[in-house]
Amino acid sequence: MAENEKIEEKIQKEEAEVLKEAEKLEAELKSLKEKYLRLLADFDNYRKRTASDLEAARREGKLEVLRAVLPVLDDLERALEHAEADPGAILEGVRKIKDAFLRILAGLGVEEVPGKGEAFDPAFHEAIGVIEGEEDGRIAEVYQKGYRVGDFLVRPARVAVTKKKEGA
Repeated sequence: MAENEKIEEKIQKEEAEVLKEAEKLEAELKSLKEKYLRLLADFDNYRKRTASDLEAARREGKLEVLRAVLPVLDDLERALEHAEADPGAILEGVRKIKDAFLRILAGLGVEEVPGKGEAFDPAFHEAIGVIEGEEDGRIAEVYQKGYRVGDFLVRPARVAVTKKKEGA
């Protein structure tokens, strides 16, 4: 019987150790679950905040451009008001408005795509015609100016490109 009691005692001891280990694992699991839920909530908040910040940046970008361009509209309205008094002066006024608008674009980092006489670059030009010329691949005529901001193309220049005369 003594041996049975020892075995029984050993089983109870091992059982107590297993229960203690199970309690530790359960506590660790609970802790990890809480960390996971906090991390999940933090990530969701980050995602919402990032989306909100992106929308605010878009809105601010549009407002910046509108604030820059509205003076041009004001100038056009003033030019139209004075056009009836002196129709000849309208040409000078429109030129000044165009210059002011180009200064605004330059202030926003907008540059004109190189045009007439320059080498044709399909990254910045759209060829819509071919004209005979002294050498291949030069821009002979610009039908619509192109614009870029740094290396980002806003609109390609629509151009006619030279092609060397046959037999020349």
